[in-house]
Parts: sequence; C-alpha cells; structure tokens
Amino acid sequence: MKSRSGVEQRFVLGVTVDFTDPAHRSLRVRWIADAAASPRFESARIFLVALRSPSARTYLGLVDGLDRASVELPPALAAGAYAIEIDAYGSASWGDGRLDARGRSAEFTVDAAE
Repeated sequence: MKSRSGVEQRFVLGVTVDFTDPAHRSLRVRWIADAAASPRFESARIFLVALRSPSARTYLGLVDGLDRASVELPPALAAGAYAIEIDAYGSASWGDGRLDARGRSAEFTVDAAE
C-alpha cells in the first residue's frame, strides 16, 4: 500500500490518544499494527495533524522500540480539532525511506490555553 507521500507501507496502525493532563495538554499515545502477525517496529515518529488543514503535520517526537509514548502539545497551539499520526519503521534507521506502517487517531479537540 502506498502512503500519501508515495512511500511503500505494509501495515495500517490503530492509534489511540488519552489526555493525561488536559490543563497542561499532555497526551498518552499508543499504536498497534492492524494485522494478525503484529510486527515489531524499531522506531516511530509522532505528528500532530490540524484537521482544518490536513497537510499540516507538526512533528512531536521520535520513539525507539516502544508502541506508546507520552507527549506534550505545543504551548502556543490554537484551539481546534486535531489528530495524532504515527509513522512506524521496522529498521533502526527511519531515514532509509521505508515507511512500514502509518496510522491516525480519532479526532480530538484541544481547548484554548489558560
């Protein structure tokens, strides 16, 4: 399957997001391959996607060897509808261009910062 960027990917990821501290915009993100034989990913990149502008992805971090992460949303983030996207790589070098899986969470709303 080809991703939006034209890079080959083999799996679709299920991505879940839980707010752990809404006042500080902390999230817990988990991802799993939607396949019977769930692969192990060496690294994953986490992006925040503004749903009003789907082409705008904000890089939030890199995770090595895990299927979960805690992330902080940017302090200046505008209120609105967002999703988290995960790009997962089976090799230790995510820069080799082999995107093995991608997934997007359900939409969630970020309130204005207080």
